[in-house]
Amino acid sequence: MIANPSEGLTSLAFTNPNVPMPKPKRQYDSVEFALDKRFANNWSLRAAYLWSRLYGNYSGLSQSDENGRADPNVGRSYDYPAMMFTGNGDPSYGPLATDRPNQFKAQAIYQFNFGTSVGVNEYVSSGLPVTRELGILPTSNYPNQYLGRGSDGRTDMFSQTDLFIQHGFKMGGGRRLEVNFTVFNLLNEEAGVSKYSTYQKTDGITFDEADFYAHKLNFDQLIVAQNVAKDPRFLQYNAWQLPIQARFGVKFIF
Repeated sequence: MIANPSEGLTSLAFTNPNVPMPKPKRQYDSVEFALDKRFANNWSLRAAYLWSRLYGNYSGLSQSDENGRADPNVGRSYDYPAMMFTGNGDPSYGPLATDRPNQFKAQAIYQFNFGTSVGVNEYVSSGLPVTRELGILPTSNYPNQYLGRGSDGRTDMFSQTDLFIQHGFKMGGGRRLEVNFTVFNLLNEEAGVSKYSTYQKTDGITFDEADFYAHKLNFDQLIVAQNVAKDPRFLQYNAWQLPIQARFGVKFIF
C-alpha cells in the first residue's frame, strides 16, 4: 500500500483492537552560543558551542537509520507497521541516528606579514546514539527497535583537528601564485562512528501480532525461547573516523 504514513488508508497499524499508526516526526531544537572575532591585526577567531536535540521516528530523506541510504522516500520506514513500534508495543520515538547533543567548533586564522597564512579548525561532539534492532516475523525479518531508540548508549566522542597553511607569491602584473597544504585529522584520532546493531545472525523472532499490540510480549524471553542466535558482530564497531589525510593545492590568480 502506497500512502502518506499514518494518514487515510494507513491511519491504523492494526485492527481488532484498532491501533493508530505513529505519526512521522522529526523535530530539531537547538541553542547556540558563539564568539566571533573578525579579521583584524592579522588574525580572526570564531568559536561556538551548540546544544541540540534531534528527536522523532522519521530520519528524513537521507535515511540515517539505514546508514544514510540516499534514495529519497525509498527507505524502510513504515514498510511494515510493527517496525514503527518498540518490543512492548509502544511507538518508537527517541533520538534520531544523527543526534549529537553537544558540539563545539572553533576556527582560527593567522596571517604572517611575509605572506603565509595558517588556519586551524577544531571540532568536538557527542557520539551518535546506538539503537539495537531485532528481526521480526521471518523470513521477512523486519527490523524492530525493540528496546527503543538509543537503547545502547552512544558511539565514541568525536574530535578532530584540521590544519591549513597557505603562502602567496606576487608575480607582477596583478598576477599571483598561491600554494596551500591541508591536513585533515592532524592528530590521527580514531573514534568509532558506527556499531553493528542487528541482533540476530540469521532469523529473528515470530509472534502473534495481536499480543504484540496488546503489550503482552517480552522480546528477550522470545529470543531465548526461540533459540535466536546472536550475530558475533552485534554492538561491535564497524566504522571509524577517517585517518589522517593531506592535500596539496596550487592556485594561479590573474
